[in-house]
Amino acid sequence: MELNDEENNESLYFILEPNADTGIPIHVVFDDAFAAKAYFNRFRTFSDAQILECRLNPGFYTDITRDCYFIQLERNSDVYVISLANDLQRSELAIKEHYFFEGDQICIYLMASCEEEAVKAARKIRDKAVANNEFVNKPSLGQILGRV
Repeated sequence: MELNDEENNESLYFILEPNADTGIPIHVVFDDAFAAKAYFNRFRTFSDAQILECRLNPGFYTDITRDCYFIQLERNSDVYVISLANDLQRSELAIKEHYFFEGDQICIYLMASCEEEAVKAARKIRDKAVANNEFVNKPSLGQILGRV
């Protein structure tokens, strides 16, 4: 389910400045980068003040029946490491079932309703990658030394 169909490129600019009296680090917010920079340069009182740019109403995908998982599988075994992916960037990768390789491991982002389903889906992706020779085969020591 797409919560926001149109990509919104608008940003808000928060002026962050520590304030021991209030404990609230945000004093003002601008919707214009130039105005935020002008205010920042004119009224900044602390050296560690900063401008924080945030996207307003970013488009994102959500599915309350599935979670985003990151799974690392060995090429030739069923050993795996799995974790939940809880940020927008990695959840977008999970929707696309993005994967990449690290040595003899395949690392996969995907959506699933539970850990068991995620591992099962990841194994299918891994098996397909192996069948398509997508794993980069590392040369053996014999190949490196020119003996094979």
